[in-house]
Amino acid sequence: MPKGAFETPETLLDIRNLSVDFRTPRGRVKALRDISFPIRKGRIVGIVGESGSGKSTVLWALLGLLAGNAEVTGGEVRFGERDLLHAGEPQLRAIRGEEISVVFQDPMTSQIPVLTYGRQMRDILYRRPNLSADDKRRMAVEMLGKVGIPDPDRRIDQYPHHFSGGMRQRAGIAMALLTGPQLLLADEPTTALDVTMEAQIIHLLQDLQKELDATVVVVSHNLGLIAELCDDVVVMYAGEVVEAGEVREIFHNAQHPYTRALLECDPARIDDVSRKLPVIPGDIPDLTRALSGCIYAPRCQKALPVCRETPPPDVARGEMSLARCHLLDGPHRDPDWPPPPDVMTVGQGEASASKPARAKRDDPLLEVSDLNVQFETVGPLRARLKGLEKRHVDAVLDVSLSVAPGETVGLVGESGSGKTTLGRTVLNLVAAQSGSVRFEGHEIRNMPEGRFKPLRRDMAMMFQDPVGSLSPRKSVRALITEPFQIHGITGVDLDAEAERLAEMVRLPKPFLSRYPHELSGGQARRVGVARALALNPKLIIADEPTAGLDVSVQGEILNLMADLQAEHGLGYLIITHNLPVVRHIADRLAIMYLGRIVEEGRTAEVFARPVHPYTRALVEGVPQPDPDRRRVHVSISGEVPSLLNRPRGCDFAGRCPLAQDRCRAEKPSHVTLPDGRRHACHFPLA
Repeated sequence: MPKGAFETPETLLDIRNLSVDFRTPRGRVKALRDISFPIRKGRIVGIVGESGSGKSTVLWALLGLLAGNAEVTGGEVRFGERDLLHAGEPQLRAIRGEEISVVFQDPMTSQIPVLTYGRQMRDILYRRPNLSADDKRRMAVEMLGKVGIPDPDRRIDQYPHHFSGGMRQRAGIAMALLTGPQLLLADEPTTALDVTMEAQIIHLLQDLQKELDATVVVVSHNLGLIAELCDDVVVMYAGEVVEAGEVREIFHNAQHPYTRALLECDPARIDDVSRKLPVIPGDIPDLTRALSGCIYAPRCQKALPVCRETPPPDVARGEMSLARCHLLDGPHRDPDWPPPPDVMTVGQGEASASKPARAKRDDPLLEVSDLNVQFETVGPLRARLKGLEKRHVDAVLDVSLSVAPGETVGLVGESGSGKTTLGRTVLNLVAAQSGSVRFEGHEIRNMPEGRFKPLRRDMAMMFQDPVGSLSPRKSVRALITEPFQIHGITGVDLDAEAERLAEMVRLPKPFLSRYPHELSGGQARRVGVARALALNPKLIIADEPTAGLDVSVQGEILNLMADLQAEHGLGYLIITHNLPVVRHIADRLAIMYLGRIVEEGRTAEVFARPVHPYTRALVEGVPQPDPDRRRVHVSISGEVPSLLNRPRGCDFAGRCPLAQDRCRAEKPSHVTLPDGRRHACHFPLA
């Protein structure tokens, strides 16, 4: 990209021809190649692209925080009169935190667990010797209040483990803004958050940016967040910038085939409900190999022979817009590209096929009735000494749910609502205090492990963290054949089974010799699917199967699960807070709040006409990948209450805009409507 392609008087930071390599045993990975784009003052800039595209590497290169095996091979980063790439460590240390601050992806790993927030925020201000300890505390309390932490003068003396995930992220933003930096870098700031908390963080960043006149750079693969939050967008693919421009140009008139494909794969943009989602075929190329032509050509639906041989030209549309593609300029320009927005450019193949036929059977595969799960909060001796009558909290309260063969049931709710606890209780990993769990008509609640173990062949779980749930010391081959050894199944060729399972989940055979740390998130998720399917189960409980995955990769995983369901008649209980995805894949939906199911029904009906105010807030809280549909108000504010202080009446009353006195005094019972939907609300929506 030309050296001063975008230079304007209002540029705060200018990245010019940045190239970064990583030295690895497999060779040099050319992670960034000739990256150029400006960050304009007072703007929110979004960097978007699939995992492995180099988004986070750009941020760490700016701050000199690259790993030890990284090498900056070219370029410059102009921050005022300074070149950050060639600045010394003392100069960079003076800039970090003071002039450029970072909000990290996981607040729990970036905050010190043994120090209070007051101590951590006072330490951040160590360069202000003219401020007294009281002044520093006052500034910290004021900033915690600005980011929406309730009772900041009291909460500042608490530790990170006292805060929920959303509050920890708010505290991280407060710490980043405490010194009044000119530039704030946010690396996937809402990836681990629920849809309602994500909306609150988006609005918080927008409000703070206007109030403090800051410049913000947000790295994300969430297109809804980028559309809702950003002014300018940079689209990266495999270490290159393929398109850049203002947010409306990118979302309404994308020029590069990759940008078009990303937008078309987003489930939130697909109005017609389909069991199959569009995907971008292929994977990001191996960046250790010599590259020629257009980096996206092997996956591009419109690729020409010249695309594989000659680098594409940089085509400018205006002062701040650029796309890199042969179809846009030069001798190979296609006057019909890009097509109208309603024309799909991603090859769908089976994606356009109708919904697979369901296995029809009257009796449910799984039936949960009035289930109650309690966790002990204090031991019996301590409770007696303190005079406490109640030693337990209800993590799951009077839950009833069923899954039929060949049916997908979505279980949706915010963090702390009890979704995962319910799934683990069904699999006998957590003991239940009362109620019934029946599998194929047999009662299995709290069944002794010796009797339950044979049933584990028919019931499998896909865990939320695809890499963390795999042993780092075992190869993929050993991991996906482990269920055969655990259950003592003999007389099978484990190598043949490994290859069969790898082929079933479309994992290339060479990957069988790799270890979990050598896999991408999507590949690790496929290994988890293969493990779950090893013994041909009848029921799979999938805990956040799309968490942290790019839109195209999550489409591949969900399409694979749909194919396997149609082939084997599997029943799925999918635990998630990804509403755009669950709208396409689930037959029925159960909405959970503070351990209770507050609404249940056919997915289309729940989305079209929610009965419970919480369901409506979740549906309306999804960020739309359209900058013209930005929300003015957050659907609900606040967080899920603590189980230690469960409300006397309706659990949602404290956050419900429609709550009345009865809601605060009396817990609503479950009511079944004529259309079969169930809800727990005193004043259901019309």
